[in-house]
Amino acid sequence: MSAWRTILVTKPCRLSMKNKQLVYEPKEEEKIIVPLEDITVIMLESNQSSLTTALLSECAEKNIALFSCDNYHMPNGCFTPFHQHSRFSQIAYMQSDMKLPLKKQIWQKIITQKIINQSQLLNYFEKDNLQLELLTNKVKSGDSENLEALAARRYWQQLFDDFLRDQKKGDPRNVALNYGYAIVRGAVARSLVSYGLLPTFGVFHNSELNAYNLADDMIEPLRPMVDMVVKKLEQEDELDVHLGVGVKSALLNVLVMQMRLNGENVTVLNICDIMAHSFVKAMRCNDVGILKLPSVL
Repeated sequence: MSAWRTILVTKPCRLSMKNKQLVYEPKEEEKIIVPLEDITVIMLESNQSSLTTALLSECAEKNIALFSCDNYHMPNGCFTPFHQHSRFSQIAYMQSDMKLPLKKQIWQKIITQKIINQSQLLNYFEKDNLQLELLTNKVKSGDSENLEALAARRYWQQLFDDFLRDQKKGDPRNVALNYGYAIVRGAVARSLVSYGLLPTFGVFHNSELNAYNLADDMIEPLRPMVDMVVKKLEQEDELDVHLGVGVKSALLNVLVMQMRLNGENVTVLNICDIMAHSFVKAMRCNDVGILKLPSVL
């Protein structure tokens, strides 16, 4: 059976490993033991938690995504083990030498799939998606006409009422979106590193101050999964700026939600690996058609 549990650590505790099991020991409470083979994600929200190096090593071996949070309880790091691809240097050179036409084609494909996924999500919530559907076949190489931005304006207008997507606004929907995106971004970066890629070098994003430019490229088709969860939480009146444990757990579970890829249902966490692997193959063959990207439904 594949891993399925997500662990959200909110209390001061000690985390260790014994007999291939996670041992969770909170202060003044009974310890809890969970088989590591059942765990897919661990989120360390408490800044008073400690963990052993043996547990860290086992998380790397079992490909468990391990996240940390800042003082505001927002995800700020993801453990990326470096037992990487055996041809890491070769892949790194390939990535740094990638030609501009291929980068533009990859970005075109990414943005096209993002708009398709946004359109599918609007349809899922019975919102008008016609304007986005009309854009899906119009994205040019490198998205030279910036249809991503046009689609985004129409998308947010339809998905939420009276909403402005602004990372700095105190709107609970923006706070929840930021939290969810940070989780998925970390998972994408972790997969890129595990396949020998350098997340610093993107195909579109290229900021010298950003260590995760490629992750910010590859996350785009996955964002609507976070949007889906936030919309459902809004409908259930569960959102507030402080993000309760239930909201955070729902956003963390985005990584074990399923999307469609090659006619199959695949978890977001596994899709991150598939995308990274196919990106390497697309680079090697200079063929954007090899890049695999998922759809929402």
